This record gives sequence, C-alpha cells and structure tokens, in this order.
Amino acid sequence: MRSDSNISLFEKVQNRDPRAFDQLVREYSPELNNFILRMVSNVEDAQDILQDTFVRVWEKSHQFKGNSSVKTWIFRIAINLSYSHLKKRQRWTFSVLEDIKELMSGSDPVKDTEQNFQSDLFEKSLVSLTPRQRAVIVARIHEDLPFSQISEAVGCSVNAAKVHFHEGKKRIEAFMKAQVGENG
Repeated sequence: MRSDSNISLFEKVQNRDPRAFDQLVREYSPELNNFILRMVSNVEDAQDILQDTFVRVWEKSHQFKGNSSVKTWIFRIAINLSYSHLKKRQRWTFSVLEDIKELMSGSDPVKDTEQNFQSDLFEKSLVSLTPRQRAVIVARIHEDLPFSQISEAVGCSVNAAKVHFHEGKKRIEAFMKAQVGENG
C-alpha cells in the first residue's frame, strides 16, 4: 500500500467511514499480528492486543497529526499496548513459546530440523530482552523497518533505537550460545 493511498484511506477513517476502516484493518492485520505475537509470545494475547489496537485507531484517529506515517502511528499504538500487557504479566516464561512453535511448524520436521531448532531458539531468546529491545529487534528483523520508523514507533531517537538493536542482538547471541553450549 503506497503512502498516498494510506493517507487517503486514513482520512476516510478519520471521517468515520466504516468501509475504509475495514480496509485498513484488512491491510494491516497480518503484519501487525505477527509483530504483536513476537512481542507478547502468546497467540490469544496477540489477538486481543490486535483488536484493542484497532479499537484505539478508530477511537483516536482524530489525534493523528501526520508527523509520522500511518503505519508508524498504528505500530506505536500496538507497541504501547504490548508494553502494558508485558508489564501486567510482570514475567516472561518460556512455556508461552510453545504456541509460537506450533505456528512455525507445518513443514516437514525432518527436513527442517536445524532451521526449526534455530528459529525456536531465536524466539526463546526474545524472552531475555527488555520490552523496548524486543520491539526494536522484531521491527528490524521481522518487519524490516528502517531505524527512523522504529525510533518513532518506540518513542526514542534513531541512535537509541540502534543501541537497543545492538544490545538486544548481544543478549540474543549470548542466550543462544548458552543454550547451544548446554544442549550440545
């Protein structure tokens, strides 16, 4: 979706056009759901947060000033809701990652054993990150967003986003090395 059509579509949402809102939901839901799922590591929680995100988009669309892209503004709402969820949980557990494993399976497990192991290990390593590091890592690696958009979405400078990314990467590498060392 081009940014011109994003703005045009979002203006219709701001004018309370339910069809435009439905289109916005359809276009952003898959990418946003994947992002939220990686943030909270639980399918049901991710779906709830996704729904809450779009409720807020509808309710607060008049507050969009155009200082960032529509996508960045929507992702910022999702990040804030994900942070709130993680704070309520007050702890991250490895057990919730079983839901992600189920989502990632679906191909031939014998053929993809190494890839599945590394992917699972990476997902588990996200638990070792702070919420902001997790948001930056997921946005950069899985959503391929530039640091300028990530910084707007998480509410920090571009340099701070880069620092969070590199610190998060170090923690992921340390976690993965520890796991591989323990498990052979």
